[in-house]
Amino acid sequence: MGVPLRKVAYDKFKNRLFDKTLTPGSFVTQRELCDVLESPMGAVREALKRLEAEGLINLLPQRGVQIADINIRFINDSFQFRVLIEQEAARRMARAPQTEILQGILRRTVDLKDRAVDAPEDVEGLLSEGLQVDLNLHVALIANFENALITDTYQNLEDRVRLIRLNSQYSLDRLSVAMEEHVKIISALLEGDENASAETLKAHLKTSWRRALGDREVGL
Repeated sequence: MGVPLRKVAYDKFKNRLFDKTLTPGSFVTQRELCDVLESPMGAVREALKRLEAEGLINLLPQRGVQIADINIRFINDSFQFRVLIEQEAARRMARAPQTEILQGILRRTVDLKDRAVDAPEDVEGLLSEGLQVDLNLHVALIANFENALITDTYQNLEDRVRLIRLNSQYSLDRLSVAMEEHVKIISALLEGDENASAETLKAHLKTSWRRALGDREVGL
């Protein structure tokens, strides 16, 4: 049995969003989306319902579809929720560390941090790899809940954060800092220190939050 057309259209929309074919804040018609997504109107309309529920678009009468705008509220909503759920995830992981998974992520994190210092030729490639290693830790923390509802909700949050990152400046200096922060988080997790794990993770996320806002102070 093949993949439903609405799922194909949904996946293609996110691909076009993340490769910047679709620009945050811009307006498109449903007909234009059919062309961009190479999907029939019925499938696109079904996909749009799901995308609107996830906060990635707004359906506007007489105006068509607005791609989510990466504004202050979008950023604050995303990071506030992320801080709350990931702190609890860190505490749970610290209570029973998944040593093999954490040590594997730690090795890749240290390797990336070292390579960032060595002025690599493929800067874009290293930054892309860094974002993936960064994501691996956060996904591992959420997976430790073993809760399908939390996992599905976090997938939507992950998409929002990815969109924020794609529309922010990310440099080798920032990569080095982020990987150093990750080393501290993972070390606390492996030591089974709940408070240190939660606090180092919170500090890391608040740094990312501030940068997404242009180095403004954040709450929580």
